[in-house]
Amino acid sequence: MGLAEDLKSLLGDNFHDELVERLSHSVDFGFVPELVWSGIKINIVPDYVVYPRSVEDIINVVRLGLKYKIPIVPYGRGTNRYGNAIPADGGILLDFSKMTNVTIDEANKTAIVEPGATWKLVDIYAQQKGLQLRTFPSSYDSTVGGGIASDSLGIGSYEYGFISDNVSFVEMVNPKGDLVRLEGKDLALACGAEGTTGIIVKAGLKLRNFAPTEAMVISFDNLDQMMHAVGEFYREVIPAWHVQVRGPYISTYMAEKYKAPLEPQKWNMVILYPSPRSPLVEPKIYKIAQSYGGKVFEGEWTGWWSFNHGVAAALRTQGLLIHQHGLIHYTRLLDLLKNLEKSIGKLGELSPDGGFDVDIALERREILLVNAFTQISVSPVDKKILYDLAKNTLMMDEFVKVDGSLLSVGIFAHKYTKNRLNSMGKTFSDLGVDRYEVIRKYKEETDPNEIFNPGKLFDPKNRAKAVLEIPRRQQEALNFRFAIGFVKRLSPGGEVEGFKHVRRYLEDFADYSLMCIDCAMCVTVCPQYRLIPQWPYAPKGMFDFVRGAIAYYELNGSIDIPDSVIAEVSGCHKCGLCDGVCPARIPISTLLIKLNSLVAKKLPEEPTVELSIFSDSELASVNDPGSQFVLWVGKNAVSNPAVAITALKILKKMGLKVKVVGTSADSGFLDYISGNGNRFLEKMKQNLDTVNNSLEIITITPEDYRTFSTAYKDYSKLAGAEVFFEVVPLELRLLKSIVIDGSNENINLHVACFSSEYSDEVIKRLGEKGFRVKKIEGCSGAILEKSLGKRADLMARAIGERYGKVVTLCPLAAAKFRSVGINAVTLIEFLAEKLGIQSAQYQVVSFQLDENSKEYIKKELIASILLSLNSQVNLIADTASFSTSGVDEYKKIIEPIIVQVVDNVGKTIASKLSGSIRQKSSESSIDKAIVLAEYVKEISNTLSTIELDKVMQPFTSLLKSRVTEEYDENVVISAIIQLLRDNTDKLKTIIATEISKTLS
Repeated sequence: MGLAEDLKSLLGDNFHDELVERLSHSVDFGFVPELVWSGIKINIVPDYVVYPRSVEDIINVVRLGLKYKIPIVPYGRGTNRYGNAIPADGGILLDFSKMTNVTIDEANKTAIVEPGATWKLVDIYAQQKGLQLRTFPSSYDSTVGGGIASDSLGIGSYEYGFISDNVSFVEMVNPKGDLVRLEGKDLALACGAEGTTGIIVKAGLKLRNFAPTEAMVISFDNLDQMMHAVGEFYREVIPAWHVQVRGPYISTYMAEKYKAPLEPQKWNMVILYPSPRSPLVEPKIYKIAQSYGGKVFEGEWTGWWSFNHGVAAALRTQGLLIHQHGLIHYTRLLDLLKNLEKSIGKLGELSPDGGFDVDIALERREILLVNAFTQISVSPVDKKILYDLAKNTLMMDEFVKVDGSLLSVGIFAHKYTKNRLNSMGKTFSDLGVDRYEVIRKYKEETDPNEIFNPGKLFDPKNRAKAVLEIPRRQQEALNFRFAIGFVKRLSPGGEVEGFKHVRRYLEDFADYSLMCIDCAMCVTVCPQYRLIPQWPYAPKGMFDFVRGAIAYYELNGSIDIPDSVIAEVSGCHKCGLCDGVCPARIPISTLLIKLNSLVAKKLPEEPTVELSIFSDSELASVNDPGSQFVLWVGKNAVSNPAVAITALKILKKMGLKVKVVGTSADSGFLDYISGNGNRFLEKMKQNLDTVNNSLEIITITPEDYRTFSTAYKDYSKLAGAEVFFEVVPLELRLLKSIVIDGSNENINLHVACFSSEYSDEVIKRLGEKGFRVKKIEGCSGAILEKSLGKRADLMARAIGERYGKVVTLCPLAAAKFRSVGINAVTLIEFLAEKLGIQSAQYQVVSFQLDENSKEYIKKELIASILLSLNSQVNLIADTASFSTSGVDEYKKIIEPIIVQVVDNVGKTIASKLSGSIRQKSSESSIDKAIVLAEYVKEISNTLSTIELDKVMQPFTSLLKSRVTEEYDENVVISAIIQLLRDNTDKLKTIIATEISKTLS
């Protein structure tokens, strides 16, 4: 067994080596991916991603890392700005999303916390016990493990100092695989070590008594007034909790865009303090304002923008920021600002052409955390980006010149590590601890192979050495002193190839991903992430995936993003909660629907099947072809037709007659969401003839409800028909009519994606009937089962583990839940039971391919693609010299060759599978057409899953041996992959057509 097999055996479903997981964990709040796009070959893509659930899991993973000598990187929320949470040399990435337990020790005013818990979560638990955090990083939604490892300042640092001042103990797994407990001086081994000395598994955080927080603001006209006020805060020792100063540009931007209570064009000092201290704090605030010409007004601190991490996030809505934060004594602030003005431009002006602004937090020992921001003048995916990013190095140097230090080192500034750990590390210097030497010696003694977070904090000796290229390349750019001038103008610009390549797969989604500001607000509200705490299932992780994919291309020269990966990224609930909190105003749910459509568009059209739902002859009396009320069963109910039978039983008991439209009818849902407008219009016109003169269409599945209620009205003008009917979900129709007593029974109600429009009304009516309803959100993925099987299974199991019995609004979801052993019924079946009606049992006659047959199809497809490409290798080699013109031009040259390859593959596969289809049909006594449909579906699924860049590696080697001219290998391979993807629909058609000919 190898490492992957060992990890899989150890962690089961919490081990991942899929592309979607790896790429979504290769980005943080900073700009490391952009450096990779600029040509610095830092391997930021992990080889494996694991989600430990216990200390034992972590110890076992560490021991495997030691055994195989592979790096291990801890990952919290990816909100760090220095590359700490992402690999510098691949390896195993530990995502702590499933280690979030918090216990409050009220007697000792301590929170006992696992590393994946966010500071916000700890604060919520503490407040329930009459306590709250003393201090926390400005990224409130970041994790405790990451905050301790960085040992930063934050909210509350004016009173309580650094994070390390507020940690009572840390338990960590060290590089030998041992669990150790650190207290007192020994905390120096973890606080500020940035994950290089151990994996934090538990920590104790000191808490304070809860009190409401008051906020006041003093605005000043100029820098001198503000500086005098800062000095006064230290001289007077005002008993505030937190003091933050916002520069004039930041104040204006936050006030105008986010309605923050700040005065535009002013220096705004925000003072936070516990309400009981008002008599002590407020008189001094007014005195300072009066003494130095300030204006006092009431502030607010509860908005996300209140934290300086929020400021960084907000400013990034204008474009990529170069952001450096460092620590200086407050008396050196003016020196720092003057030096930055000489280098970057005017203070208080922030534009792509120059200038900068600052956001400042006061620490209790006369230390300032200064956040300095400047903008870049080109697109993040421009080839010139390195020249702009070089300003980061300049800003680092300016902090150190005024006897300050950086707040974090990460992969960028190892030469400043000693300065960071000692010059401002008052906590440990007061204890007589040389933190730099303690960490350095411990690292050398316990981790000689640089297994733990290599490339961070210290210069790497053996692995991750590409990070050493960062300061060299950036300093080189600065030495020209033309970082935003002559040399930059002469340098070739334009979008990096990786972005252009990835955009071909993801369209607009790729563009918007560059707007993501990595604030993680979307993660906080995402109901699906709460169910499945894995990064690709959080909106931020979906956008991180894109930046990771671009980096992967730049590192490896090619990347293929199969449809299954796109479906996995985009298959969320589309509830829209992320849209509401996104400060960058990205229409996330709309983009995900569009991304879904790219997959749905390629799904093969399944043949319609008319199932007999009138198994009980008495139920036929419910069907009245002349009724103006239509019960639409439709093809989406084929996977769970028992619901339709149960519905008929209820309608019969109620004495209602309806026109029943069976399972062979297709509302056109998949065509609608995939943008197949012409095919949708054809089905719509046909269905309108069926439901002509109807007053009401009663739907059973949420998909059909959405199609009739929204799509038909949207497309009615194009169809040349007016839509008069009302659309009502069957559940609502029943709840309006039946009389039942809920008797305070609890219902765990699963609200499927397309039932969200009417779910609140359903919940309201269930409440009126005496039920207590718990709303559960999360997409089952049933409608795109073949592509979304993994996410669907995870979501179904998560709901089952958390809630036990589930009542769902979606028949497809109910079938999906049951398939993985979850006790689930539809609301229709639940209501039938309350009415004394037994739910129907219905077995659908179908054909399923076994795993051996699926593996055979995959093996033959890969072999056929390689064989056909190899047969054309000489012709492709003969054209390879044209590859220097770029991918698009080269595609035009070799398109006829690839079309021929696809034709050959189609005929070869058809020939090989025809015999198997005959045999399966004979063995199962099922019509050959049904067996053929299943084979075609599996071929489609396989093509949507294969990563062609990996499949083509043997061909790439063969091509190298045949090409005699200079050529661009990346262009050739990318062009072939793109053309193969462009022709997958044609390949499916050829296979289906050729097999049909053989079988007829």
